Amino acid sequence: MNLYYRISFILKKISLSFFFISFLYSQDYPNGSFSLDQIFFQLNTLNIESSFSKDSLNNGKISLSHLRLGFDGLKVVNRNNETIKLNINGPSADIEDLKINTNYILPNYYNLILSDLSDNRYETPIDGLEVLEKAIETFKIQKNKYPISYNDLIVESYINSSKYPFNQSAWSYHLNLPTKVNAVTTSAYKYSKKSISLDWPTKTLINLESDQYEKKDIEWNFIFEVQDINQTFLSDITIDMNSSIFDLEFYQKRGKFHINGINIYAIPNKNIFEQTIIRLNNLSLEINDLFFQIVKVDSKPRVQTGKGKFSLTNFELKIPPKLLEDETIAILMKDLGVRNGLIRIRKLHFNIQFYDNEFGIINASFISPFLKINFNGQMSIDTKKFGFESIDLFDSELRINPISYGVRDVIREWEIENNKDLNREGPVIVLKFSGPLKKPTIIGID
Repeated sequence: MNLYYRISFILKKISLSFFFISFLYSQDYPNGSFSLDQIFFQLNTLNIESSFSKDSLNNGKISLSHLRLGFDGLKVVNRNNETIKLNINGPSADIEDLKINTNYILPNYYNLILSDLSDNRYETPIDGLEVLEKAIETFKIQKNKYPISYNDLIVESYINSSKYPFNQSAWSYHLNLPTKVNAVTTSAYKYSKKSISLDWPTKTLINLESDQYEKKDIEWNFIFEVQDINQTFLSDITIDMNSSIFDLEFYQKRGKFHINGINIYAIPNKNIFEQTIIRLNNLSLEINDLFFQIVKVDSKPRVQTGKGKFSLTNFELKIPPKLLEDETIAILMKDLGVRNGLIRIRKLHFNIQFYDNEFGIINASFISPFLKINFNGQMSIDTKKFGFESIDLFDSELRINPISYGVRDVIREWEIENNKDLNREGPVIVLKFSGPLKKPTIIGID
């Protein structure tokens, strides 16, 4: 059963149920309607607490001041059991002062992150030692002896020093066979000195930094707080589903979803000094004047008009001291100009508008203390295609303003490594886009 017949079947059942309840639908009266002005569920001052274990693990608390869920209007009209029209004012939701406090035994996520970051820093020498192991074994079989030095493998063409991982100047390799093979950092390595070894008798890596991080589970306390959540929708739906046609028209007059005052705390082993904190002042999603149509003949939704907007303001992420001690994270924080592990995003905004079923406008912006990004563009839509393949960009411009010196240095290093020069207007990088959204032509990279 394809999508259209499934929708047709479900909607017919819903329609028949409404008409049965209202005593308006029968074989003698094929036309009918059902309307409801308001239906909702509401409660005030809810408190729930569970105590399944004596040590507080797997226990939790939920509290809220106000909850309201429901519809402010609902109307269904059926004509000859072939066309159904629905006017829906909802669902709507209002939640105030929600707080959830839970405790669980879970993996030590900090140690898992630190272990992964450490292994990533050693990725090049680990790859190098893996290749060297195979090259040394082949050398030993063919020459009945171990190579004396790393250069012996290069001279005899067992490894290629011009290819990865041996073309990475930050690491050098030393043979001490049949005991071990060592990889150590060189003066080209920008950060603290490192080394790693392959134990030859056991063929295992030793001195791995990630081995110091325990993998056992720990107690976590999660606290989730929301000041208020508000959702409203107002939509019209028309379905024509006689034997030869399935035509669905959806018009969303208004759709809004807002969350204000979000606080999330993740506390490991009751240590509030190592807690991770996420704060968000406002998160908003709006979709208004959206009209799309689905016709059985081509099975593709056609968006005629629509406005969509997503915004996020005053986002904060407080990284715990344990993670800030990691070399990779410390370097990232320095590049971003972030102090005390507090990352702020002042605004993230995305706006899209469709019109005439063939064209649209996109606006997006990202504002933070270390970087500003703005994108403004137009797009054309090929109704014969679907998804990103149907969208072409034109008159589109991306402006990147690196504020912190660290971000400027990262961009400049990328230009040097890739032998590229990004087009600039003063300190602002300006790139223009045209062509298919999946693979556009970028003007401003020389």
